[in-house]
Amino acid sequence: MADALRPPLQSTVRPSDREPSQDDLAKLRAWHEERLQRKLRGEYESQQLHLAELQLNDTLDCPLRIASVKVHGATHTSKAFLDWLIRLRLTSPQPDHSTDAQSTLQSVLQTTRAISDSLSATDLFRTISARVDRSPEGTPGDVDLNFTVTERGRFFVKTATEIGNCEGTASITARLTNVLGRADTLTFNSSVGTKTKRAFDASFSLPVSPSLNTTAFLSLVGADRELGIQGGSGREERVAIKAGLRHGDGLENGVHELTAEALWRSIGNLAPEAGLGVRQSAGPALKAALAHRWTLNTLNDHIMPSKGTLLRIAQELAVTKRIPPSPFLGSLWSTSDVGNNGGMGEGSTAFCKIEAEAKRGWALTRGSALSLCGRSGLLQVLAGNSDTLHWSDRFHLGGPLSVRGFSADGMGPRERTTSLGGTLYYALGLSLLSDIPIRPTWPIKLHTWVNVGRLQDRSQDVRSTVHTLLTRPSVSAGLGLVYRLDPIRVEANVAFPLAASRGEGLRRGIQVGIGLEML
Repeated sequence: MADALRPPLQSTVRPSDREPSQDDLAKLRAWHEERLQRKLRGEYESQQLHLAELQLNDTLDCPLRIASVKVHGATHTSKAFLDWLIRLRLTSPQPDHSTDAQSTLQSVLQTTRAISDSLSATDLFRTISARVDRSPEGTPGDVDLNFTVTERGRFFVKTATEIGNCEGTASITARLTNVLGRADTLTFNSSVGTKTKRAFDASFSLPVSPSLNTTAFLSLVGADRELGIQGGSGREERVAIKAGLRHGDGLENGVHELTAEALWRSIGNLAPEAGLGVRQSAGPALKAALAHRWTLNTLNDHIMPSKGTLLRIAQELAVTKRIPPSPFLGSLWSTSDVGNNGGMGEGSTAFCKIEAEAKRGWALTRGSALSLCGRSGLLQVLAGNSDTLHWSDRFHLGGPLSVRGFSADGMGPRERTTSLGGTLYYALGLSLLSDIPIRPTWPIKLHTWVNVGRLQDRSQDVRSTVHTLLTRPSVSAGLGLVYRLDPIRVEANVAFPLAASRGEGLRRGIQVGIGLEML
């Protein structure tokens, strides 16, 4: 603080403080440093007197027992929740495996730190202070742990304009925390955009374990988005209810997420030239799914990683079925008429879907980093006809966020201008990011990359499928610039498609990408 003093300064002189004249900056800085040291010495002496009042000697092995734990200032937080949270720290073994009969000053201090960390992990309190006091009602050696907290604000409202995933959106977010007094969160988000015309997300979550590593959530989401040329220039409307559990601290063991979903969706407003593949999915349909996702992310930077690894595995087991149009959902979402696309593909389909992603970063020279990213996916039909798979359930590949040098969703099987999607894919990306030599501190980085990928349908002949997948890849390379706009990554590349399958949509020349995650 003293180093930040710059004249002219506002006069705060009081005779009792003997503050030097503000004209002499050196003396004023020395006076502030001495005043700070006096304050620190006073706090230290106060703590020493407080320990003396507890009748402790100078050893951490001094016998001491916790009689009670009290939290003051948590007016909107449930006492039962705090007891549930603290009880785990009182019963869990300490690093020295001490028991209650052998409780010492060291174990009491460790328990105090553990409870303080638990209170902080709830993210409900702005300040937390702890004090060890002699218990007025206990026997000699009994102490009370008194925590004084200041709660954070419970209401939050934000409006924002965002650019990401190749579209622009304007959104409003409202959040209410601690509704039930159990570190729960109620969030509502509504947005409009250029590609996703409108969307909403209402969710409620709360911790279900005293370690706070496991969270239950329930959400209602809806969206109305354009499918683009690759989707027959149509629009898809969807409403879904999701419920699940999220477990993990995001460190050594990663994060597991188990979700059950019930989804209503409808594709309509297709162009006359739309292919048969997307027409078969036109009209309303239901989907019930059970999904699991595991993520382990140790990358030191999500845009220019120089060390660490990202691993992500997702599995989904789902059943879909075509249904007649719903008057309720039609009036709610103004469902477009199927029009000239004639709903087909009747019946139910069950399938299993698996996707995996891995990313690794290496530091080369100062200011440059190399990253390798790989993604793959497999969709296996378990019951029903693979021709009745919904267009949105199939994999789609290509574009600035996946395989560069190709149009968005422009890879794989096609029917005229419409992408049919596929049931098997892989994509590899090798990227070299480096500082601009004359401007190493700029958020703009030089970018050189090579992408390889393929999207196709899986046939009955596994050997033939693997041979085609590996021997007929689509390849592109290029160079450009990356602008770091945390957490968004903006790319402007000059792309050169080197190999492609017949009919795939190529994107030669300048290609701009905006997103959170890229290959």
